[in-house]
Amino acid sequence: MIRPSYLQKGDTVAIVSPAKKITPQEIQFAIQFLKSFGLKVVLGKNIYNSWNRFSGTDLERATDFQWALDSNEVKAIFCSRGGYGSVRMIDQIDFDVFNVNPKWIIGYSDITVFHNHINSNHSTMTLHGPMPLNIINKIEELDSANKLIQLLFGKKQKTNFTYHPLNKLGETSGKLIGGNLSVLSDLVGTNSDFEPSNSILFLEDLCEENYKLDRMLFHLQKSQKFNNIKGVLIGGFTEMTDLSNWFFEDSYELIAKRFYDLSIPIAFGFPAGHMSTNTPLLLGATYSLTVEKSNSKLELL
Repeated sequence: MIRPSYLQKGDTVAIVSPAKKITPQEIQFAIQFLKSFGLKVVLGKNIYNSWNRFSGTDLERATDFQWALDSNEVKAIFCSRGGYGSVRMIDQIDFDVFNVNPKWIIGYSDITVFHNHINSNHSTMTLHGPMPLNIINKIEELDSANKLIQLLFGKKQKTNFTYHPLNKLGETSGKLIGGNLSVLSDLVGTNSDFEPSNSILFLEDLCEENYKLDRMLFHLQKSQKFNNIKGVLIGGFTEMTDLSNWFFEDSYELIAKRFYDLSIPIAFGFPAGHMSTNTPLLLGATYSLTVEKSNSKLELL
């Protein structure tokens, strides 16, 4: 797996909007935050466009992403926000220049499309983490943003997190893959699908009903996406609901049932996803996962 070069002071980073629309006010703080680390920030010319709920037409969003991807100056691409839209334009992107000159692609949620497409098709690491929309002047958000910068500048990562009663104890290592469960489920069978073998699978999601969660998990299971994985890392499943009264279990309990027949470590409660604390992760990189009775630990190797 190819790792793009770590950033240095003076490098140029781009912000583009491949999905939902955004306003200048929503990323003003993030721009100043990035500049405070000596980074030069450039914006896609269509970043604030509007077409339906998207930041411009599919072609406009793809044009901005292609510009940032092909630019010799740009060393990292921050996706301004998620929402929906990446899958509509991913196949318009030409990765030929990227393959010769790989760079960091940063985001989460809907940006899971890019993570898995690039990890699977171009064998290059990407960065799952806070986007400019989420980089705001609050303690937990700033802490996550600072950890993101540290990773981009090459600092080694180790995260200790709280024990959860649904955990399955053990120790493993493997390539970290995954992201937003809803997006991952929709990518199965496409040219942006993910390869699970010998990997640690990370999952997170937001605002889904539990029956939909159950359906997506069965979809992945029946698609053999749990075969030959070496560990499971479960992040935030935020604001999940059971309005249809299909289940009398919470989201984590439904998830646990889909994995408990596997003889692999499972860690719930990793602090990443749609929440204030969104710990950055290098997708495609090799991590070790240790799940013990006292706590759990994820370490970048």
